[in-house]
Amino acid sequence: MPVTAEFFSYRESEIDAAQAAVEESYFVAKMDLLAPAAGFEFCFDGVAVGSLRLGRVWYNSAIEATFGELQHCYYLNVPAAGAMRATHRGQTLDITAGHGAVYHPTGSVHVRTSDDFDSYAILIDRNTLRASLETLLEHPVHDVPDLDLDLDLTRGAGASWSGLVAALTQGSARRDTLFSQPLLAAPLHDALITGLLHVAGHRWRTELERPVPSWAPQPVTRAMQVMRDQPGFPHTPTTLAAEAGISVRALHNGFRRHLDSTPMNYLRQLRLQRAHDELTSADTRDTTVNQIAHRWGFPHQSRFAEIYQRRYGQPPSTTLRQPAPRSAT
Repeated sequence: MPVTAEFFSYRESEIDAAQAAVEESYFVAKMDLLAPAAGFEFCFDGVAVGSLRLGRVWYNSAIEATFGELQHCYYLNVPAAGAMRATHRGQTLDITAGHGAVYHPTGSVHVRTSDDFDSYAILIDRNTLRASLETLLEHPVHDVPDLDLDLDLTRGAGASWSGLVAALTQGSARRDTLFSQPLLAAPLHDALITGLLHVAGHRWRTELERPVPSWAPQPVTRAMQVMRDQPGFPHTPTTLAAEAGISVRALHNGFRRHLDSTPMNYLRQLRLQRAHDELTSADTRDTTVNQIAHRWGFPHQSRFAEIYQRRYGQPPSTTLRQPAPRSAT
């Protein structure tokens, strides 16, 4: 299903106003300065999309914050700079860049941060996270998933997921992030949540990493046909797997086995072809490369030009300037 991005942005100079901003956009919290500070600064930019909120918060003076049970959500702190100490459900953890903290829907949280603290702040609906886990596992999960407090983002999948968080937050203050792109918002929303399940510690991790059958080519063919029929729909691996009648992991394995690709890469190639078709027939007087690229889910013009030239042997601007081919008479 398509998802819509709603942005928020705060610039505050009082701790009470900063607390109000957090309460308005995320949850009720009690925030205090650890020491009197002249010239307090607080910046908080982010986006709400689907069942998650993703923001970046910075303040120049150390604070102490407490918030009660979230009940319906998980909350994550992922520091980009500075340090914090978090206490949650009987555990205390010191966190710096390269690690994160995951707070369960139950249990209060107490944190103390350093001066000049810069962190990503992620709020995820607990039912959505559990449904994503059930989809990956292909069986029900009856309890609220219990994720480890410490999130290691220093290498491998953790570093990749951390990079995705940073990329999705970039541009929030301008109200222009990757979530602003209709064709990208839903798959990126799902990628952030499923990625967390592959990175965080929990009792289902071993099962998630277990190999699954790659299947005969028929389910892959069904997914390919769905994408060919509707390349402009915001498909996600979950929706494609449902159309193909197999699990998300089986769909990925099937694409790797039969096409040496992934479902989303196959979809990107279809959209690149549609962009090429439009560039070939467009009128330069009322069309730009950027308009066509954005319409087909390529938000960065330089990146679009790079992959376009790699496939078609010339820049998209050259294709656009060329005379449209005449129809045979």
